[in-house]
Amino acid sequence: MDNSGARYIECIKTLGGYNRKFSYPGDFILVSIKQLRLIRKVKVGQIHLAVITRARKESKFADGSYSKNQTNIALILNKKKRVIGTRVFGWVSRKLRRRKFLRILILCARHTH
Repeated sequence: MDNSGARYIECIKTLGGYNRKFSYPGDFILVSIKQLRLIRKVKVGQIHLAVITRARKESKFADGSYSKNQTNIALILNKKKRVIGTRVFGWVSRKLRRRKFLRILILCARHTH
């Protein structure tokens, strides 16, 4: 979703809780880089922290509605929890605003619920 260079990543562990099975937008996960794009700021096999921006698992809202996507998308972060890429493509979930990811929302052009 960004220009860090990773095309496919694999989730190793969902952080924040014991034995979690699902990740929702705004959750931190540990990922391994599996495949790269042409622009490379990361390497295959590296382990990074990432934040979920879109998830296939539906997330419910206070008004009773829910949101569900067709793909799982994450942004790769460095050790200081900053985005490695300089641009973010597509839209991100509005839940990131409540979780104080303002830097991601500034890089992103659009955000929805």
